[in-house]
Order: sequence, then structure tokens, then C-alpha cells
Amino acid sequence: MALEFRYSDKNPLHPISCGTFRAMHTRIEVLLTGLQESAGRMLVERIEQQMKIMERRFNCHDERSPLAAINLRAAREVVEVDDDMFMALELCEAFRRTTFGSFDVATDTALQGQVSYVLDPEHHTVRFAREGVRLDMGGFAKGYALEKIRQMVAQEGVGTALMNFGNSSVAALGHHPYGEWWAVGVEHTVRRGQLAHEVHLKDSAMSVSGRSTDGRYHIVNPATGGTVAGEELILVEGRSALITEVLSTALYAAPKAQRSAIMSHYDGYTATEIYCREGGGVERREIRK
Repeated sequence: MALEFRYSDKNPLHPISCGTFRAMHTRIEVLLTGLQESAGRMLVERIEQQMKIMERRFNCHDERSPLAAINLRAAREVVEVDDDMFMALELCEAFRRTTFGSFDVATDTALQGQVSYVLDPEHHTVRFAREGVRLDMGGFAKGYALEKIRQMVAQEGVGTALMNFGNSSVAALGHHPYGEWWAVGVEHTVRRGQLAHEVHLKDSAMSVSGRSTDGRYHIVNPATGGTVAGEELILVEGRSALITEVLSTALYAAPKAQRSAIMSHYDGYTATEIYCREGGGVERREIRK
């Protein structure tokens, strides 16, 4: 879909700019307050351009992308990468360790739980530890991109904004201009149109993982390579959009007995299991550290 931009200055104290576009296989909505129409439009256009760039960078299926080049060459030779890609790979490896392998961008499962790629901080290179390794950063890129948008918006001096990736990952700057927080709903997976939970965001982020409302399962278990078919949703709230995205994915893939141990590495973050029942009921269980 082409970029859609809407602007309202009905309340001159809180003019609203809203942009909607598609990138990274999802619908992205950005709501900004306090900007004049031209400034709001320009910022939304810059955000869309940046998201398209990131989509190309982290798309392992695009043979022109840096990630595809790594997958093609890194089993045979060291591959030099730029600063941004190197930092992303460092973060992914740190997340793999702190989630006990439940989050892993390496799709090779031959030696599950072991390091799949080796990074050289001095030369900014990466090399796969063995043949058969392939990187798919889809579970990382969305949260990484959402955090980038929040940084871009904050750098423009916008203090109140909401950024939404497909209703599953949301980040907020400040609070709603007419309230103490941004209210974000989590849809019931059985009763379409019914809310299973409501999250209140203020300078924070949330991410929810699990079965989509159309019944599809899409999260891959790194240990098996197959999709996870858990009945629950996993909701994570906290400061960083990147960490909430990674954690919701990892906790959904992790054995239930291991979820508390994963959360013990992440102070300041909360996680909840949400069970949507056939009759419309909802059961919530906090994942305690």
C-alpha cells in the first residue's frame, strides 16, 4: 500500500499527524502530535524511507541484501559487515544466550544450543561455525526497526507519539495528549473484535506473540525448526521495543518451565501468559522471575 497521511488541527494545542504504510510484511502506523502539517508529513515520509531501507537490509530472501550475502559466503570465508549489521548480530547472540537458545536467528538446528556464527569485533567480520547455518533476522528486525522509529521521532523533539507494527508490537513516547497513558488493546484470538487485554503505555513498549486472530501459527522453535503451536499469547511490556519483541518471541518458543529463568535476566520487564477461551473468557498468568 502507498503511504497514507492524515492531519488534524481541530485542537490547535495538539495537532495530529498520522501516517500508515506497509513495510517488513506488516502494516505500520505512526501517530505524532505537536507538529505542523508539513513537518509531520516530512517526518512520516522519512520514517517510511528508513523502514524500506531496513526491510532490504534484513531480508534474507532478497539476494541483494547484506544478510543474503552473509548467508551465501560466511560458511566458506569471513565476511566483513558494516557497523549497524555487526551490532545487530552482537545483540542477537546476546539474546540467544540470555534466552537459553529460545531466541536464535540461526536456523540451523544440527547443533542446537551452540554458537552458530563467530564475530570478530576488531575487524567487524562474521563467519559461520559450520556448514548449514543460515541467518533469518525476521524475529529481530521488527523490534529493532520500531526502536529506530522511536529514536527518530524523539530526535525531532516530538514528546508524544504512538508507533504500531501490525497491532502486535507497539511503542509509545510520552502519554496520550488527553490522558495519562496510551491504551492499547490485545484482541481475543477466538472472539474476533473482542479485547482479551488492555495495556497502558507511557514511554514504554509492548509486544504480543502467539497464534494470530486468523488461527495461524508463525513463530519457529529454534530447537526443532518447526512452528510453535501454543494455545496462549505471550505479552511483554517494558522500556525497549526491541527487548519486548525479542522476549515475547522467545518466551512463546521456550518450554514453560524455562520462562521464569529467562525473565530473570530482564529487570524492568513484565510478561503475561494470556489464554483466550472458546466461550470468550480470558485467563491471565504472570510469568514470575
